[in-house]
Amino acid sequence: MKLWAFQHIGYEDLGTFETVLKDRGFDIRYICGKNEDISRLDATEPDLIILLGGPMGVYEADQYPHLHHEIKLAETRIRSGMPMLGICLGAQIIAKALGAKIYPGRQGKEIGWHPITVNEAGTQTPLRHLDEACTNMMHWHGDTFDMPDGCTLLASSNQYTKQAYAYSDHVLCIQCHPEISNYKINLWIEGGEAELDEVGLPPEKLYNDTAAYGSKLSDQAALFLNEWLDGQKL
Repeated sequence: MKLWAFQHIGYEDLGTFETVLKDRGFDIRYICGKNEDISRLDATEPDLIILLGGPMGVYEADQYPHLHHEIKLAETRIRSGMPMLGICLGAQIIAKALGAKIYPGRQGKEIGWHPITVNEAGTQTPLRHLDEACTNMMHWHGDTFDMPDGCTLLASSNQYTKQAYAYSDHVLCIQCHPEISNYKINLWIEGGEAELDEVGLPPEKLYNDTAAYGSKLSDQAALFLNEWLDGQKL
């Protein structure tokens, strides 16, 4: 099976999801739009598309032209009825493809370990494995979005309501980072030092919290992803 993972910065990869995906037999191709022409890609070629996170905003697409192509690719993928998963920036790209507005969050940047609450609709989905009763959650974002028409809200945090949503049965989007890897948190910290200063989060606390909560999140994220993939017959 083919998987295309759209990557926007080097250290934001599939993280712990990669082990699950490889174990299930996926041939993983990382695609970086700023380094290759993605305008001619066939959105229906891979069995699965995952749009990953990144530090830029969807509303900055004129500065990052490849985002325009990713939005169009997401539009085609949505219409195809084929599975797609969005994480952080990826969730915002998909929201834009569905016609929603993306903008800086009024509550400021949400960075660090905070639980999410999966709502009643979410408990009927694999997202229930990521509820606050099961695990803590890693966050790193400053943008949010309006809920796209036709989508179902699945989870929220205290700071931001829109933490996960679904469109139909084949598109799932998550604002937070269930894929975070303990082994790469140092790269996230190095790359986001200015943002940590901005929110007053000491790097040592983020590192220690990741050490404390990361393994449990990894276990729960594997349960979540495997069940979602089962539902997509992948």
